[in-house]
Amino acid sequence: MSAPDALLPAALRNRPSLVLARLGNLARQQCADHLAEAGLSQHQHAILCCLDEYGAACQKDVALRLGLDSGDIVAFIDGLQAKGLILRERDERDRRRQVLSLTASGKRLLRKVERMLDAAEPGILAALSESERTELSQWAVRILARHEPAAWVEPHPAGAGAARDSRER
Repeated sequence: MSAPDALLPAALRNRPSLVLARLGNLARQQCADHLAEAGLSQHQHAILCCLDEYGAACQKDVALRLGLDSGDIVAFIDGLQAKGLILRERDERDRRRQVLSLTASGKRLLRKVERMLDAAEPGILAALSESERTELSQWAVRILARHEPAAWVEPHPAGAGAARDSRER
């Protein structure tokens, strides 16, 4: 197919939601390719990030935080546990619950993967300057925070920023 034959219709090229969806698909694939080099899926990477930042947590809470089905997370955890990246142990207070924690190997792999992702970060956004990429990210977070504030907006310490928050509305 020649270039003119491959050109999307203007109605699609000029629709921001479609443009962002296409960009998101490219970014997701790029990220998945890099994670696959390290032997991880995107969900497994997210689980490691969650355990690293928030500490040991029950399997169900990790699934809720990441928006994963509690049944689906089991396969991701099985893979991480088989590689020695996490520990899964019964909660002593409630034997029905599984508590997940990051191992030293899991922490080392996560640091390596984060460095790799940092190096590859410009990726599909390399057409933008660093400041433009930062601005695009800030806009995207602002939009996402409006739809899922609990997932995207860090809570302010008691009283801090309350006056500023009211002015921003």
